[in-house]
Amino acid sequence: MSKWEPQTPVKPLFIVHSNGNGHLKPCRLTKEQAAAARDKVLFRWWEVCKTLRLGKAFVLFSGGKDSICALTYVKRHAQRVGVQITALHVDTTAGLPEVEDYVEEVCDLLGVPLVTVRPTHDYFEIAKRWGLPGFNSRWCCETLKIAPIRRFLATQEGPKVVYDGIRAVESHVRAKYVPVWFHPSFRCLSVSPILYWSDDDVAKHLAALGLPEHPTAALGTSGECWCGAYKTRANFRALLATHPEIFAKLVEVEEAQGGKYTFLYEDGEQISLRSLLRD
Repeated sequence: MSKWEPQTPVKPLFIVHSNGNGHLKPCRLTKEQAAAARDKVLFRWWEVCKTLRLGKAFVLFSGGKDSICALTYVKRHAQRVGVQITALHVDTTAGLPEVEDYVEEVCDLLGVPLVTVRPTHDYFEIAKRWGLPGFNSRWCCETLKIAPIRRFLATQEGPKVVYDGIRAVESHVRAKYVPVWFHPSFRCLSVSPILYWSDDDVAKHLAALGLPEHPTAALGTSGECWCGAYKTRANFRALLATHPEIFAKLVEVEEAQGGKYTFLYEDGEQISLRSLLRD
């Protein structure tokens, strides 16, 4: 297993030993040992079943393709071992409203209980005070997603296991992940059951499910969190056409920066969102 550490893009790797009486001892591998071991780590369905027996099972569910695959895959094996799972969704307050409806619809169709958590303050209010999230100030993920999940899990007694839809093919950093790791914010095991799935695996799995298409698929970007970070001109134009009220809120956030920062940068030049209204 591995463990997330701050300022460490690649999580360190540990071999965890048991002395047979329930106590575990983690031994940290050197960088060389970890590099040699990472691509040899396997995670089969019966190992998913083992983790399901370790505590209350919560599957992070955004409504996106990968999270649907993770949710349905974990549900199948939870039924195999007689365990109840719960879908855990974060309403970031910066998402599109139809995403919330879709998440509820899918969970109803699958017969999976759903818990929705939210940040303590609205994204648009926070962003006006704290500034725009970006590469050098990624406060949005911690504040809008991690913190609400952490607060909820802290209310749950006993051991817990959190499952997510992370896949190795998403980035070169995630390609070095292993499927089981300790999440210091959640204070429990975090499991990525579809880490090694390809894009083709995801497509085939979704086709077999026959669930309704995600309502924001035509936007070409995630509708779960529209904090504005890492979005393109095309994304913002699509948002303006479909959700002008949310676009207007982002314009307000940007203008609260007094011209110092903008969501869009093209060829080193700041592009204000208001200028897109004149395109």
